[in-house]
Formats: sequence, structure tokens, C-alpha cells
Amino acid sequence: MSALNDRLDTGDIILIDGGMGTELERRGVVMDDQAWAGAAMRDQPDLIKEIHRDFIDAGADIIIANTYAAAPHVLEHAGLAGEAGALNLLACRLAREAADEAGVVRDLYVAGSMSSFRAGLEVDKLPSEKEARASYHEQAMRLAEGGVDLLIAEMMLDPVITEYCVSAAAETGLPLWIGFSARLGDDGRVLGFHKYADDPLEETIKVALAYNPEACGIMHSDVADTVPALECLKQHWQGTLFAYPHSGEFIMPNWQFDTVISTGDYVVEAKRYIDMGVHAIGGCCGMGPDHIRALKDGLPGFVV
Repeated sequence: MSALNDRLDTGDIILIDGGMGTELERRGVVMDDQAWAGAAMRDQPDLIKEIHRDFIDAGADIIIANTYAAAPHVLEHAGLAGEAGALNLLACRLAREAADEAGVVRDLYVAGSMSSFRAGLEVDKLPSEKEARASYHEQAMRLAEGGVDLLIAEMMLDPVITEYCVSAAAETGLPLWIGFSARLGDDGRVLGFHKYADDPLEETIKVALAYNPEACGIMHSDVADTVPALECLKQHWQGTLFAYPHSGEFIMPNWQFDTVISTGDYVVEAKRYIDMGVHAIGGCCGMGPDHIRALKDGLPGFVV
């Protein structure tokens, strides 16, 4: 990780990959109605590895293992609780093999994802505190065992779930990146992405920063909401910034691709992030290898 930190410190632009789950769907994989892309490791390991390679070939420096929806408390509702450990380890292996076999001269890094994803996106399937802490602890241990270079706590959107997830990730001792997800309220306030309460994003940020992350950013937020969310984050965080928004709309279990931003328009947006001090940029749901390739070709300061 020292080489990555050196590049960030010197102002290089680091590319993160795009949305694995939506890319699986784009290529014909049926999403699970409870665990979305979390169940795909069991049936589509070769395709997952292929997508990792496609993102690397497009220019990604950091690829994220397909564990976003693979916490035990999520997989339980898909009938896969007993396989959660093995599936998380498999996801790490697939990402690592893709990186090792890519044959590129630049350094590549594998991140393990832990997230606030809940089964079926249903509020009544949020785990209890005891269940959540045990589940996140188990996932964090498996990701560390799987040899990831860093952990990314993704879609941190409320103060409660964020603490459960981030504290478990921090226990591993691995470098920790925290990705916050936001939306704008009717009054223009920057809120957590969820809609079961109007939590100001800054409350979630303050909880997360207690765990000493190496980088913080805005991800899995609509492109239109990302700049205001970054402005909110910068009021509380002066360290390394990243951004990888989504584009399109999610109607469980399928992503709607009709309104995904064009590659050219996304490069324009990404340049705004750079102007705000962001140095690691990628894409989330809806953003495929073409978006990452466009960033590589269109952003200033990118090092191949």
C-alpha cells in the first residue's frame, strides 16, 4: 500500500473500477432477489473474474472484490448463510487472480467491500445489533484472510449501521477507506442515502471518522448529488478523497440502465471532482469498463 499512498501524496489520479453487480447484470446474470450480486460467486465465478480483468484492461488500479452484498446476514436470506465464509474467500481469490494474471506493469490493488446492503432492500430485514456485529466481524475476518490489500466500507448511509460495519473493518488492521452515500433532501440538505430517516450525512461522517480511515469519499450516490456530498465531507475530512458515483436507477433486484450517464459527460463530472481535491475516481452501479477507460483517456495527471 505504500506505493499507492505515495502516488496519492504526489497528486496522481488513481482509478477505481466500476460497478461489478450491474456489469454482471448487463452481461445476462440473473440477480438474486435477496442478495443481489452477492450470490453470483457460486454460479458465475469465471464471469466475475472476466469483469475484473476488463476493468483492469480499462485502466483500473483498484479492483473491488464482489463482496458488497455478501455479508452473512445478507446471504442468510438467500439461503447461503452456511456458504458465506467460502463465498467471501472465493471473491477475494477471483479478484487477486485477475490482478496477478493481468500482466500490466503498474501496481494493482484488491479491495474487499463491506457495505450497508440489506437483504431485499427491505427495512424489516435489517439485522439486530448483535447479529450485525457478528456478521460484519465474520466478513471482515474472511476478507483479511482472503488477502485483500485494503477494505472499503461502502454505502455508509446512517450513523448506526456505519458504526457496526466500520468498527469490524477497523479490527482487521488493514488500511480502511470509507465510502459515504448521500442524497439531497427537498430542502437541499445533504442526507444519508437511505429514506427510512432524514439523517444528515455529517452525523454519519463523524461516527466513521472515529475509526481513523486512510481515505474517505462519496460513492453509490447519484452523479447529481456527488459534488454537494463531497462539499459536506470536506468540512469534516482533510485527508485523501475519492469519488465513484452511480448512474441509473435500482428497482430490486435489477438496475435500470436507461439513464446511465455517457462516458464523455462522466469525464466532465470527474474533472469537477479533481478540482475539489479528489485523487481516486471510479464508478459504481451502472458504470462499466467503458466509463473507466474514458477516465483513463480523459483525465489529467493519470499515470499508466
